Amino acid sequence: MEPQFKMKDIVQKTGVSKSTVQYYISLGLLPDPVKKSKNMAYYPALYLEIVPAIRYLQENMRLPLGTIKQIIDAIGYDKVSIENAAHYYETFLSPLGYGDNAVIYTREELLEHSGLDGNDLRELESGGLLFPSADGTYSHAGAAAAVAYKKLKDQGFSYPDITGLTSTAKRITHEVHALYHKKAKGLAKTEEQELTRLMSTELRIIINYLIDQYILSIYNEEIK
Repeated sequence: MEPQFKMKDIVQKTGVSKSTVQYYISLGLLPDPVKKSKNMAYYPALYLEIVPAIRYLQENMRLPLGTIKQIIDAIGYDKVSIENAAHYYETFLSPLGYGDNAVIYTREELLEHSGLDGNDLRELESGGLLFPSADGTYSHAGAAAAVAYKKLKDQGFSYPDITGLTSTAKRITHEVHALYHKKAKGLAKTEEQELTRLMSTELRIIINYLIDQYILSIYNEEIK
């Protein structure tokens, strides 16, 4: 069974105050404690990894709590560490210009923004084409994808027409991930973070360029 701690233990081991821990819980940055009685609760050992990660992202990377929650939701409580959280931010958020200006949509806001209906959204999510966070909100990129899907739908595309893209995206992602581990082996932390930024930015450019060129090549073949 996973070790559990009293609040005073969490405060002592993490160096943050009781009120700060409770505030993190209220925001969903930490999982709910296990209530033993009205006045007694125990806190999972995960707190000892998550709290330092939150402090690191706040103090060293100057990230707001909204962005930190987005990171934790994406990673999952059980996988949060300073290294994993920083790596996720550098890979998926920083290169896209999120961070302080991150825009989060509720389900209702996304439906209004995209013009999709509830059935559309459920279909996209079940097909692995749209990913809500743990609290049911959607990122700026997710909202942009929803708008794109709506435009395709308006032109007569059905979602089964494009679900094959998920397997292609997964394959490319795994190839990029394998390449990253091959090149990152033995690097210092700062060097690894720089490699992450470089690969995320430059490989996106290359992949988009290749897609454009292959589309052009297919088009040229068809008109010959």
